[in-house]
Amino acid sequence: MLQKFLLLAAAIAIVWYGFKFVGRLNQQRQDKVAKDQDNPRMGVADTVQCPVCDAYVAADSKSDCGKAECPY
Repeated sequence: MLQKFLLLAAAIAIVWYGFKFVGRLNQQRQDKVAKDQDNPRMGVADTVQCPVCDAYVAADSKSDCGKAECPY
């Protein structure tokens, strides 16, 4: 009789901690997805060629190449 109660208690404990473990894994996965959505990776960007130095720069964030006549 005592063995049945111990076996039942062990089964309940295994199920209980199993659900806690799966819940923790799910939470970590959701945190990672949220973090990845907050920090998007650099993708493909359109570029334009500078008429003075012939260097290609990103169209949305043009920056000076350092040459005197550079329009960016």
